[in-house]
Amino acid sequence: MLALDYEDAGGDPENARPGGHDFFFFFISGEEPDEEPEPPKKRHSRSASPKAPVAPSSPPDSAPLTPFGQSGPVKAVERPQRAAQTPQTPSGASPLIMDAVQRLSRVHKRTGRASDKSIEQFTGIAALFVEITGVDDVRAVRQHHIAAFVDAMDRLPPTYRRSAAERDKPIAAIIAEAEATGAETGLSAATVNRNLIQLGKVFKGAQSEGIRVDPSVNPSLLRRFEKKNAKDDRDPFTPDDVKRIFAAPVWTGAKSAKRRRDPGEIVVKDWLYWVPLIAAYTGARREEICGLETADIDEEDGVPVIIVRPNARRGLKNAQSQRRIPIHSHLIDLGFLDYVREQRMKDRTNLFHDLNRKSPKSQIGDSTAYLWRNIQNDMLGPQAKKSFHSFRHYAVQGLRAESDVEKHVRAELFGHLVGDIEDDRYGGRAPITALRAAVEALPRVF
Repeated sequence: MLALDYEDAGGDPENARPGGHDFFFFFISGEEPDEEPEPPKKRHSRSASPKAPVAPSSPPDSAPLTPFGQSGPVKAVERPQRAAQTPQTPSGASPLIMDAVQRLSRVHKRTGRASDKSIEQFTGIAALFVEITGVDDVRAVRQHHIAAFVDAMDRLPPTYRRSAAERDKPIAAIIAEAEATGAETGLSAATVNRNLIQLGKVFKGAQSEGIRVDPSVNPSLLRRFEKKNAKDDRDPFTPDDVKRIFAAPVWTGAKSAKRRRDPGEIVVKDWLYWVPLIAAYTGARREEICGLETADIDEEDGVPVIIVRPNARRGLKNAQSQRRIPIHSHLIDLGFLDYVREQRMKDRTNLFHDLNRKSPKSQIGDSTAYLWRNIQNDMLGPQAKKSFHSFRHYAVQGLRAESDVEKHVRAELFGHLVGDIEDDRYGGRAPITALRAAVEALPRVF
C-alpha cells in the first residue's frame, strides 16, 4: 500500500498561491488481495436541500468533533448539504470536497484510469466522509476528522445501506441502531484502508490545483494492518476438489437445461459450463471471465488466446491485469472455439450473453454466485473458505509446483507483479510459446 506524503508547508489557506490545474493520481502498488471489490455504496446527492442548509465549514483547528469521534450514544444528525455559495480560492477551483471529487473523476474517466463503477465508489467514499464529519470544505479538514471517519467505520455494520430500509437513513442512526441491537459492526481492514487511500487522492488532487490543504492531514497514518495472513483469506481447491466439481451433472449430463444439478443426459454448453472450466485452466478472476467479449478471443502466432483487457462490460483490477492467456487444449477439444464462433455468427458482442448484472451497482459475476455455491456444496459439502476464487489459488499453486515454469511467466499469466523492479519495469513480455507451455502444465480436470 502506498503511504501518501503531504507538503510540509503551513500558512493561512486564504493566502495560498495560485496553482496549476494539473491532476496527480496515486495508485496502490505491490501485492493486492485478489478478491473482487465490494459493490460501491449509494451515492449521496450534493444538491441543496430546504431542510437544513449548511454553510461552508470554517477552517480553524478548533472545529468541533462530531458525535462519531466520541464514545457513548450517537445522536442522529442531518446529512451535510452543499453550501449555497461556493467558497472562492485564489486558484478559482472550488474547495468543496464533492466538487474536487467530481473534477478528479472527470479526468480519471477521460484518461481511462477508472471505470464508471470505481468512480461511483470513489464518489460514495467522499460523500460518506462529508456525512460523517460534517466537513465539506477540503481546507477545513484536520487529522481529527480523519480519526472520526475511521471511528465511524469501526462502528458501522458491514452491510450498512444494503437494504431498501437503510438507503436513505442517516449514518448516525444506522450506527445507533446497530449498537442498540448488538449487531455485528466494523468494516474490514481492507475496506477501511481502501477508503483512506481514496480520501488521500482527494486531498492531493486539491493540492495540485493550488488549494491549500492542512499539511498535517495524513489518512495513511490511520491505515489498518490485518493480523491474519493474506494467504488465509481463501483456501485453494485441491486437485481432488476440482475432479469432484467437474463430475457434477453440469459437465457429465443433467436432467434438463433448467435442472442442471440433477443427473441426466443433457449437456448444455453455456456460461455455466464454460466459466468454471476457464477458471480452472487460466486462474483468471471471476469478473475477468464473466465480462469477456467475443472480440477478446483471438490468436497470436497461431496460438488461440484469451485477451484480458478493459472492455465495455467491465474494467480490470489494475494495470498488470491486462494480459493474454493461451487457451488450454482441453478447452479447445471440448469445443470452446466453436462456441465463440457461434456467438459471433449471432452478432453477439458479449461472450456470455446470458450473464448480466443484477443491478447497476453489482458485478456481472454476481449473477453466477447462487447457482455456483449450490453446485460447489453439492460436490464438496459446505466449505466457508472455498469459493469460486479458489480456482485462482488452485491454478497458481499448480504452476508453482512446476519447476519448469519460471516466476515471471507465472506472474504474466495471472496478472501479478513479479516483485522485482528489473522484471516488472524492464522485463519484456514472455513469448507466447512459454505461456502456452505453462498453461498446458495444468492437468486436465476430467
